[in-house]
Amino acid sequence: MTYDDAGMATALRAPVQGRSRASYERMLVAAEKMLASRGSDDFTLNEVSKMGKVSIGSIYNRFESKEALLHAVQLRILTRVEDKMHTRLEAARKQSDNLDSLVVRLVDAVSETLREFADLMRPLMLRATTDTIVAARGKASYMRAADEVKSALLEFRADIREPDPDRAVDTVYRVLYAAIARHLGFGSPTAAWEGDWQVLKEDLARMIALFLTTKPHF
Repeated sequence: MTYDDAGMATALRAPVQGRSRASYERMLVAAEKMLASRGSDDFTLNEVSKMGKVSIGSIYNRFESKEALLHAVQLRILTRVEDKMHTRLEAARKQSDNLDSLVVRLVDAVSETLREFADLMRPLMLRATTDTIVAARGKASYMRAADEVKSALLEFRADIREPDPDRAVDTVYRVLYAAIARHLGFGSPTAAWEGDWQVLKEDLARMIALFLTTKPHF
């Protein structure tokens, strides 16, 4: 995976020496913990310095601003999100021999991955409203997952009754993501938590399966 498209390869160029590398890691971990605990990026580099037990000078030696640090933290987070999403989606594909079972597993893979990282995704999505780099990188990550889900569903193209299967699977992912993001409160400091989580996943899987396998009447 490359990050040149987001213009952030430099920010992720970690030092190779042991002590410097450990210091660099503590900076990122501290900033990430603050994102998760506060639900926003409302913290200072001085606070990162104290929590990470690194000097403020060391931080500025690696990052020219708080924004640059947050950009590096975002990429660190999204790399983990994408790796976990890919692992779960690939397992769903391998374990499914029909469209219905695939839908259930895909819904679970997407939902549980987003929930696992929700405390970090919420503040990043808030920041994306004002930071074009964060927004662009977030969109790219979204598209990677979308493409993988749609590709998996289209392996059962013959079982999809919608007249335009490509349009149908695109709609499926947009609706699935929107429903889960709403439940988890993405773009908000706190989760919405509307309704039971398991019921939400089950109902989404049923609606998606019916949408894909029922011939439209109008």
